[in-house]
Amino acid sequence: MKRWSGRRITAATLEVLLAVGISTAAVAALNALAPATGLSVVYLLGVLVVAVRRGRAAALTTAVLGVLALNFFFIAPVHRLTIRDSGDVIALSVYLVVAVVVARLAADARATASEAEARAREAAARREESQVVAEIAALLLSGERVEGHLPEIGPRLARALGVESVVIELGSAPSPRLGSRVLALPLRHLRAWVQLPADAEVDRDDLDRVLSSVGALVDVAGERERLAQQAADAETTRRADAVKTAVLHSISHDLRSPLTAITTAGQALSGPALSVEDRNELLDVIREESQRLAHLVDGVLDLSRIQAQAIDPQFDWCDLRDVVASAARQARETTIAIELPTSLPLVRADPAQIERVLVNLLDNAARVSPPERAVRVTGGVGGGMVTVRVIDEGPGIPATQRASVFEPFRRLGRSGDGHGAGLGLAICKGFIEANGGRILLQPNPVGVGTAFAISLPLAPQPVESRGR
Repeated sequence: MKRWSGRRITAATLEVLLAVGISTAAVAALNALAPATGLSVVYLLGVLVVAVRRGRAAALTTAVLGVLALNFFFIAPVHRLTIRDSGDVIALSVYLVVAVVVARLAADARATASEAEARAREAAARREESQVVAEIAALLLSGERVEGHLPEIGPRLARALGVESVVIELGSAPSPRLGSRVLALPLRHLRAWVQLPADAEVDRDDLDRVLSSVGALVDVAGERERLAQQAADAETTRRADAVKTAVLHSISHDLRSPLTAITTAGQALSGPALSVEDRNELLDVIREESQRLAHLVDGVLDLSRIQAQAIDPQFDWCDLRDVVASAARQARETTIAIELPTSLPLVRADPAQIERVLVNLLDNAARVSPPERAVRVTGGVGGGMVTVRVIDEGPGIPATQRASVFEPFRRLGRSGDGHGAGLGLAICKGFIEANGGRILLQPNPVGVGTAFAISLPLAPQPVESRGR
């Protein structure tokens, strides 16, 4: 039952007196046309209005005051609270009974309407809460981390609670901000806190219900995040094991051939009947296989540095035309057509690492190119990048292998002579990305073969280079 405040009692009293006063004035105006007892219905109208606006108690008070006013002003003897005619007594009693019934019915109707309005407001509030909870659920289950969504959840939670602002924080209990109070968000797996305005008037049941719903969603999102992290860790471990297995398999396979050749040549050198020519051939075998072995070990070391992010490029101004020319001199014997524009800008990169990449790409291109066809090196500027392309007209890379072309220990089907451990392109990718660039496998402009493009960021040119 609602308690009546002093202001409400005063307002109700004024309305009761006003209703009785207006009804009395109306009866006085109509008194000449009808008997006073017949005009008691006017007071019933006042009772009805007060019952609808102020409830049963105020309506009963209006009915009683109406009887007294009707008796005092209009029933003989007037201006006295006595009744001479018994018929008037019966009429006033009937009026009072009817007034009581009208007051009760009107008050009950008013209570029913108020209850219906309250239920409608409650339904609207629950609908708003459901919509907010659905929005929060969509945010939390979108795949990002829970912490990233907290700034977006706060305003929605404030809307559901009908307060000015809400701040949610994960971790240990924060210090309350000025003018706010801190509540714990009910969670099983995490710790989170909600800060509300200190003067916010929120129904405790509504607050508990909304916070419980949001807490359950945060729990689900946190558990999903934890399980996803476990799955990612397990996948990382599995991939690491697979890489280790591939490394061991590849190294054991690739080390065996040069070691076997070196061992065989060494044993043959101990023979007493070797000619000078045979001895020189065996020494050449030992030198070539030793270089091949050293190249393989260097590749494994480079790959390990790349995976450990320990490349540490030494950035300097770099003329890609000079780097390409130096790389072409080191590449295996083949015809290399360098078609770089003279206006190619300088780039900020590690020249030694870029040269290593180009030597590797030129060697690969030379290995697969037909003897009568040159390996082309072109370049240009676009999209804020300086690009150099190494283009061959070999058999190309099968479509099924293009997606994994830069993965380590991937021997491509185009490597016709079977050399290499499958590290070259992975090392190229690592060096280029460490220098802030990218390497891509592109379609060959002439329609056959393969084109690898390395792109490095275009930087503002140093003053001394602008007059080139």
